[in-house]
Amino acid sequence: MAVTELEQPLSVRPSRPRASRGRRTWVILSVTLLGWSVWRAGLDVSELVNARGWSQVSEFFSAMWSPDLSPDFIWLTLREAGVTVSYALLGTAVALLIGVIGGAMLTERIWAPLAGPVGRARWGWLVGRFAFALPRSMHEVVFGLLLVNLLGLNPLVAILAIGIPFGAVTAKVFSELLDDVPREAERALRAAGSGRLAALVFGAFPYALGDLLSYGFYRFECGIRSAAVLGIVGAGGIGFQLALSFQSLRYDQMWTLLWALIIMSGLADRLSSVVRRRRNSAAIEMHVSRAQRSPRIAPKRDRFLLGSSGFGVLMVPVAYLWLDVDITSLWDARARRLAGELLADAWPPSLGDGGFRGLMSDSVDTIALATLSIAMAWAVASFVAFVARRPPRAPARLADRMVAAIGLLARFVLLVARSVPPPVWAFIVVFVLHPGLWPGAVALALYNLGVLGRLQSEVLENLDEDPADALRASGAGRVGAIAYATLPAVSTRFVSLGLYRWEVAIRETVIVGVVGAAGLGRRLDLQTSAFDYDGILATVLALLVVVVAVDLASASIRRTLR
Repeated sequence: MAVTELEQPLSVRPSRPRASRGRRTWVILSVTLLGWSVWRAGLDVSELVNARGWSQVSEFFSAMWSPDLSPDFIWLTLREAGVTVSYALLGTAVALLIGVIGGAMLTERIWAPLAGPVGRARWGWLVGRFAFALPRSMHEVVFGLLLVNLLGLNPLVAILAIGIPFGAVTAKVFSELLDDVPREAERALRAAGSGRLAALVFGAFPYALGDLLSYGFYRFECGIRSAAVLGIVGAGGIGFQLALSFQSLRYDQMWTLLWALIIMSGLADRLSSVVRRRRNSAAIEMHVSRAQRSPRIAPKRDRFLLGSSGFGVLMVPVAYLWLDVDITSLWDARARRLAGELLADAWPPSLGDGGFRGLMSDSVDTIALATLSIAMAWAVASFVAFVARRPPRAPARLADRMVAAIGLLARFVLLVARSVPPPVWAFIVVFVLHPGLWPGAVALALYNLGVLGRLQSEVLENLDEDPADALRASGAGRVGAIAYATLPAVSTRFVSLGLYRWEVAIRETVIVGVVGAAGLGRRLDLQTSAFDYDGILATVLALLVVVVAVDLASASIRRTLR
């Protein structure tokens, strides 16, 4: 699911010639950035490739079909899978709570009048956006590393590490959904004497609540993968067992755990897709009902959506009891004392041995690493998505069945790519690539290939097939229909998804620093090992600046595509 930027209510779209010039400018800058990133990473193959490591990679993938199926290890895997799902479920619940409250705070409707200029109220909106930008710019691993110093090995570490940054993202998305809701009901409530907040809650929230529900299922799907990553850095669950098995090079055990993660991710992916598809169908049905103003076309309540939502709400207390969460540890004397000590150790921030130049160099490496990874992932995913998309109708001919089978295989490859946590990909890649930018870039590219391939294939599945069918009916072949009907319809969407994942990849660079990938991730890993909290604060602030700069550039590019 792609995240679109907030459109300013009074902004004026650029004229067509100006927009075309903007697109050409950004294309030139993007190609230049990619070329510079390749140069920054290095092109000397003899210094990059470690040919002796291919045997380890081969051994790892050979174990894929012979996992450890001993009863004791299967039981361990099931138990840790329950822990991982519980982390994801409770983290998503926290994220939705923050998202609902933050979405109301960040929407322009709560700050600006319903008509006329925004005025001084925009400053309140800007302060709120910036306040939520800090947690949104920090990866879950950064929160986990900080919280573990306050709470120790406590389930709340993983729950809050998922919930806080996911909540900041959800607040941004939900505020944009609220701003897109028609204002008729809100205006009527305001005219009847309701306050601005009450009019927002009762006039806009009911329209956007279904989209938040759909987005919540997507966040749960992402939460499972984040919970696995947090486990690798010590939070428990499947990720923690993966790290232990990798330290002893027990690839058979690793693949037992990875298969469990693949199955969980696949089920979550499927549930998320079905919920979003049914939600979209319900939205279309409601739109038709309103357009025709016919009481006989009243939209029906989807029992699957209601049942899925109810089951998710029911499982929250079950997960809470399963993990034996003690929420009082957040404000006990020990946590308050450790928080004070942490703040004292972290302030003022320290630039470290390399000074400002070293911090700038690592920030630049972070941008290059994210650019390389997304460029590689986007190029491959844009092709694989056409193979992986589900056919619009059941295949009847043998050739169509073969295409459908290849598509099923492609979807499985994409599922594996996004189910294996990036640190695991990084550990595998470092067998054959020497430490530097390239191992981290390839690891993130493999992971983002799975994510982008899935998102792009969904774009193709939701595409109107009538123009392509018309071209084929007039004699054009499959390739011609794709070139002249499909590609023009999806190219802008594909680029937007790539930009969205570029923003995310900046944050994800911190989780491949454990394999020596250059950038702020490596700096953060070294500082964490040395308990250098004032250095960690400087690195996090540098990461915030990079994330904000990339977000602004990405938003500007997307604006020229509209």
